[in-house]
Amino acid sequence: MMDCIFCDIISKKADAYFIFENGHVCCFLDKYPINKGHVLVIPKKHYPEFTDVDKESLSQVILTAQKIAEALERLLDTDGITIMQDNGIFKDVEHYHMHVIPRFLKDGFSWVEPEIKVLEDEFASVSLELKQILIDG
Repeated sequence: MMDCIFCDIISKKADAYFIFENGHVCCFLDKYPINKGHVLVIPKKHYPEFTDVDKESLSQVILTAQKIAEALERLLDTDGITIMQDNGIFKDVEHYHMHVIPRFLKDGFSWVEPEIKVLEDEFASVSLELKQILIDG
C-alpha cells in the first residue's frame, strides 16, 4: 500500500484535530474546510473505495456522520448539513471518507447540476438493467 495520510492520522503519525473515534471510525476536522466545522468520518481500516468498505465499518461511518451532523447543528446553528463522498477519480485521498459539512445560507458552496436530457427509453433500459444486476447479485 502506498502512503496514506488518513492511515497516518489514524495511527497518530500525522496531526489532526480529532473529534471522535471508536473501534471502527475516526473523525477529525478537514484541513481544507468548505465551512468551519467541516468534519471527515473515515473507517479505521484502509479501503480505497466506497464499494470496498465492510458492512460494519460502513454502518459505523454513516451512524457517526449522523451524530456529528446533530452536534454541528447544535454548536454552529447551521442552516443545514451536507453529507457527501466521492469515488474513483473524483476523490482527493485514496482512503474512503465521508464529509459532514455545516451549511449556511449564502455560504457560496453549491452543487452545479448540468442539464442532461435522458430519453424515456433510456430510463426504462437503465431501470431494468439495474434491477437485473441487483437480482443477480
